[in-house]
Amino acid sequence: MLKKLGKTITIANAIAFTIVILVGGVSIFLTQDILHNAYKIEKLSRDIVVVDSIHADTYRLILAIHHFLIEPDELYSDEVRELIADLKNKVEDYKEDELREIATKEGNMEIQLLDIILEDVKGLDGVSELMYEFSRTGNLDRDKLIRLEAFGYELEDTTKRINKIHFDKIGKWTDESLTNMWMILFIYLVFITLGGLTIYEGHRVLLKKVVRPIKDLAAATIEFAEGKLNKRVDTDSQTEIGQLYQSFNTMAERLQENDEILRKFNEALEKKVKERTIELQKANVQLQKTQNALIRTEKVAAVGQIAAGVTHEIKNPLNSLSINAQMLLKELSAKFGADSPSYESAALIRYEINRINNILEEFVKFAKFPEPQFFENDMNQVISEVADLISHSAQDSGISIKLSLSDDLLPFKFDARQIKVVLMNLAQNAIKAMKSGGFLEIKTSYSDDSIIITVSDTGEGIAEKNLEVIFSPFFSTKEGGLGLGLSIVQRVVESHGGKIQCTSTVGSGTVFEITLPMERG
Repeated sequence: MLKKLGKTITIANAIAFTIVILVGGVSIFLTQDILHNAYKIEKLSRDIVVVDSIHADTYRLILAIHHFLIEPDELYSDEVRELIADLKNKVEDYKEDELREIATKEGNMEIQLLDIILEDVKGLDGVSELMYEFSRTGNLDRDKLIRLEAFGYELEDTTKRINKIHFDKIGKWTDESLTNMWMILFIYLVFITLGGLTIYEGHRVLLKKVVRPIKDLAAATIEFAEGKLNKRVDTDSQTEIGQLYQSFNTMAERLQENDEILRKFNEALEKKVKERTIELQKANVQLQKTQNALIRTEKVAAVGQIAAGVTHEIKNPLNSLSINAQMLLKELSAKFGADSPSYESAALIRYEINRINNILEEFVKFAKFPEPQFFENDMNQVISEVADLISHSAQDSGISIKLSLSDDLLPFKFDARQIKVVLMNLAQNAIKAMKSGGFLEIKTSYSDDSIIITVSDTGEGIAEKNLEVIFSPFFSTKEGGLGLGLSIVQRVVESHGGKIQCTSTVGSGTVFEITLPMERG
């Protein structure tokens, strides 16, 4: 069951406020009682002064009577009459004040004592009469005066009893006030102690139940914002803090689920993009091959047209020229000898006629290159035969030949004659590139159902700008070259379903890599 933290705090504050009100009310009540006692003590103090005044007048009366008894004189008798009159007035006024302050005089000891004082004062009226008689006749009844003096002593004793009552009341009220003060102090100390303990406990509970969970939640939020989507918070709180934790965990789970969905979607999208990219790359490669094939087809068609025209228009005249040049050489040799300038000029004419004839044959061979005939052959055997054919030429040029042939290479179907043409062309180009001797290596290997043939040399290399056009027909950097050799090589390799690549570093050498599939689809 969810506990409302706000409601709990409100109830706690209400309880604390109620306790403060109660403590304040009790303290005010006790303070009011103390103040009331102080007012009563102040009143009693004034009463004590009045009673002390009555007692003092009584003492002066007795003293005046004693003086009169020792030395009868009108001065003393007048003083006695005045004191008796003053006493009577003071007692009556005091009693009247006391009667105004109480509802009834029954059971009130002080009123009863005041009545006794009044009776005693009335008894002293006899003293006044004796003093008056003395002042009028000069006669004095001493025994009666002494008897009447007893009223004065009784009056003095009664005033002491009244003040004792006053002092007892003051002591009682003082004790009550002190008790109230100690109660206020006790309540204050208890309130301070309990308040301090309550504040401490409230602070501890607040730290444990509110502040620390909020800090933990804030730290978890920071980690979550940094990408830790598996971050969760745990609490056993049944308050709004616990509800907030549950809301955070629910939000985190949903965000993590959405992130996982988004991640999978991105992965799927990336996979599709890669697949489409690969397809586009393959399509682009295929398009480039198609374009290159179209270009080569156009060039081959052009060569075919040229070869047909040359064959028709030039071949027959060249044959006539070659026959006539041969006859001319015989006549010049007979007349002037083989060392004559005329003979050398005729020999040069025959050489050039033969060179033109060779060019025409290359044109015709390139234009009418036959389709490959696939039979099962051993590639290592074919390479060994090519190495034997070029060994003398390589040896004459100071070139070492190394064959690195894989023993795991199985026989497969290919046109051995055309592959020999490819390898002979590449080997002869390598030999021509190593004018000062060098190293020629032919290597075979097997990879992914394909045969890889590598022809590498340590010759002068090919310039980087020419690497993209070396397989183009009629491109050549050799003096007198037609530029059809590598075109024929590429044509043969591609007619076998393979590909050829060239890497070269000027001054270090060149590497041709041929990849031929063992199975063609």
